[in-house]
Amino acid sequence: MNRIHLRFLQVVAVLAAISITAGACGQSPTETVPRTSSFESAFPVTIEHAFGETTVEAEPARVVSIGFTDHDVLLALGVEPVAIRKWYGDYEYVWPWAESALGDLKPTLLPSTDLNFEQIAGLRPDLIIGQYIGLEPDQYETLAKIAPTIAQPREFPSFGAPWQIMTRNIGLAVGRSAEADRLIAEVEQRFADARAAHPEFEGVELAYAGVHGTDTANYYVETDGSTRMKVLQDLGFVVPDELAALGSDNFYHDIDSEQVALVDQDVVLWEPAVLELLPEVRNNPLYQNLAVAKDNRDIFMTDPVVAGAMAHSSVLSLPIVLDFLIPELTRAVGNLPG
Repeated sequence: MNRIHLRFLQVVAVLAAISITAGACGQSPTETVPRTSSFESAFPVTIEHAFGETTVEAEPARVVSIGFTDHDVLLALGVEPVAIRKWYGDYEYVWPWAESALGDLKPTLLPSTDLNFEQIAGLRPDLIIGQYIGLEPDQYETLAKIAPTIAQPREFPSFGAPWQIMTRNIGLAVGRSAEADRLIAEVEQRFADARAAHPEFEGVELAYAGVHGTDTANYYVETDGSTRMKVLQDLGFVVPDELAALGSDNFYHDIDSEQVALVDQDVVLWEPAVLELLPEVRNNPLYQNLAVAKDNRDIFMTDPVVAGAMAHSSVLSLPIVLDFLIPELTRAVGNLPG
C-alpha cells in the first residue's frame, strides 16, 4: 500500500467545506436510519491500536471500513458500512461468502490504491475501521481528524494480526462484542474439530508460498507474520526453522526463484496471486527436483474463490478454506515418508 502524504491544511479545508454544506442543506441525503439503542449500553469503549488508543463514545451509525477485509466482519455482525474498501476479484462489492450478509446494501466503494481522504470525509463517518491494513502514522493522524479511527492492532506487523483479534476489535468498536465472540467461537470450534480429527497434522513443517508479478513469477513465502500462516498453525502445522529465520516483521518475504529450495519442507501450500504464473512454478526444474514436489506433498489453491477466502481469512471466509484444506492437507501429509 503506497504511503499517502496530505497536508493538514487540505484536510481542514475539506472538513470545513463539509461542515458548511451540512449546515446549509440540513440532513445529508445519504444519512442512514437513526441510531438504534440496542447496543448503546456498551459504550463508551476504548480500543488500543498501532498508534495509541481510540475511544468510541456511542454506537456508530456511519461506519467507513478501510481495511481490505474488515467489511466481512462488519457484515457478519449485522452492521451496514456506508463504505468498504475495494481489494481485488471480479465481484462488484464482496466475495461470494459475504453476499448473503451484504443483501441489497450498496456501500460506497473506496479505491484499493491510495486512500482518498476527501472522499472519506465526504461520507461523514462517525467511525473509521482499519484492521487489515498498513496505515502509516500520517495517514492515521489525517483520518483521526475526520472521525474516531481504529487502526491496525499493535504488536503485529501490518496485515499480520490474527483474525480473532481483528474480529474482537471490530465487534468492540461497534458495540457487538458478544456477537463477535460467538462468531469467533463457531469458527474456532471448526478448527478444533479438524485438529482433533487429524492428529497427524501436529508438528508437520509447512511452507506457505506464493507467486506474484506480471510476466515473470516472483516468489515469496509467508511465516509467523502472516494471517494465512496462522490459519495453518491453528491446525497444528509449524513454520520450519529456516523460514522462521526470515523474521516476522512482515507478513511475507520475497525470495529468488533460485531459492525455491526453501519450500522443500514436509508440505508446501501455494497461493498463486496470479494464476497465470502457476505453470512457471510447476515447470521450474529446480522445483520439480524437490522432494516435496516429487512426493506429491504440494498443494495448489487454483480455485480463485478458495485463494480469495484464504487471503481474507475472516469469520465468513474461513469455513470455505477449511472445506478445501482439510482433504488436501490429509493427502499431502499422508505422502510423508515412513
